[in-house]
Amino acid sequence: MVDIYIKNICVLKVIYSILIILMLMTSCLNTQSIYPEKKYYLLETIQRPVPAKVTPREVLRIAKFRMSPAFTGKGFIYKKNKITYDTDFYNEFLVSPDIMLAEIVRKWFDSTGLFMRVTSSPGHFKEKFILEGAVTAMYGDYSDKKRPLAVLNIQFFLIEDTGLSYKMILRKNYTKKIILDTHKTSSLVTGWNQLMTDMLSDFQSDLFYTIFK
Repeated sequence: MVDIYIKNICVLKVIYSILIILMLMTSCLNTQSIYPEKKYYLLETIQRPVPAKVTPREVLRIAKFRMSPAFTGKGFIYKKNKITYDTDFYNEFLVSPDIMLAEIVRKWFDSTGLFMRVTSSPGHFKEKFILEGAVTAMYGDYSDKKRPLAVLNIQFFLIEDTGLSYKMILRKNYTKKIILDTHKTSSLVTGWNQLMTDMLSDFQSDLFYTIFK
């Protein structure tokens, strides 16, 4: 009788352990279904710039971009209607948007052939020009459910070091929008990539005629 009793206890312990494991697995599955997976994104231009036919002589430094307070966070911003905006905790940029955008601009102008060197920080090469940026809008506009938009507004400030002082020689403000194919987050990111490419292409032309006119 004692052996049977001990065996029954062992069986009960095994069943109890299995039940605990099943409960834990179910809890994990429920948690995953309640809380969607967090995703991270980096923007990039969809094409390289057209190289300029000039002899590069000067150094350009890309200063850190300033973000409007509403867009300093990594989480995506959505416009729901005329007065309401939402933030997305589960879809966000991998790095701070000011750092990300400044790096995109640095890579773009490093490929244009307009400058001998393009840097993002002061170094051994003294810069002749400094490019600053201010982002005042960067969001997905879903106020019209049939016509979702990616929105981007950036102000560029090109400053020249004359040797005696700093002089702003170019100031441009670009506001661009593009209709999205779907309401998916991937469509919004693709839209921002397109807007960034178009914006830098336009600004490259403006900068070229300012410096090499």
